[in-house]
Amino acid sequence: MKSSVAKWMQQSAVGFLRRVGLREGDVVLDFGCNRGNYTIPAVRLVGETGKVYALDKNEEPLRRLAQALKSEGLANVEIVCASDDSDMPLKPASADIALLYDVFHRGYLPDAVQRERLLRRIFAVLKPGGLLSCYPTHLRKFHMTLSRVLQEIGAAGFLLEGSSRRTLVHDDELVRGRVFTFRKPSRNELPHQTITEHEIGEPDAGLC
Repeated sequence: MKSSVAKWMQQSAVGFLRRVGLREGDVVLDFGCNRGNYTIPAVRLVGETGKVYALDKNEEPLRRLAQALKSEGLANVEIVCASDDSDMPLKPASADIALLYDVFHRGYLPDAVQRERLLRRIFAVLKPGGLLSCYPTHLRKFHMTLSRVLQEIGAAGFLLEGSSRRTLVHDDELVRGRVFTFRKPSRNELPHQTITEHEIGEPDAGLC
């Protein structure tokens, strides 16, 4: 990693996730975790009373994540090699927050059916009122639009709470990207209106 990324990981990553909505004691699902840029600070943040489930479909980055966690003595995490159609290693309505960073695109999930299936599984494991934090990337590269992403997540039953432009890690570089916050509604709660790309403004570099 470049020095600026390493510095961000050491000094800013926990604060980033805290502003996303993570708290001590939370149960977190990090889907498409790769080498754990967000898994590791999430484990630190939730502490011994919380737990992080780190899922990815590729074994090699998971091995590297396991080594990193062992070297730091972090144990409140479960690493799972799983795809979008695998059973989630969480009970229904047991997670406080799910992270979908640099994974909700056609490069990782080529078919709409795959994305729908994944969102349905995430929706099931989140508690009522639980959060889904999504950083969409590579949309132009894989011929997708931000409006399509928002519509697909909204169609799965999530309520769009808002978005913010943040500094975060993408492809081992620091970028300014837009992070979206969704919420699993409580019973009898009506969905909010989905915002459009026009209302959001110009897309970020990470979306290309």
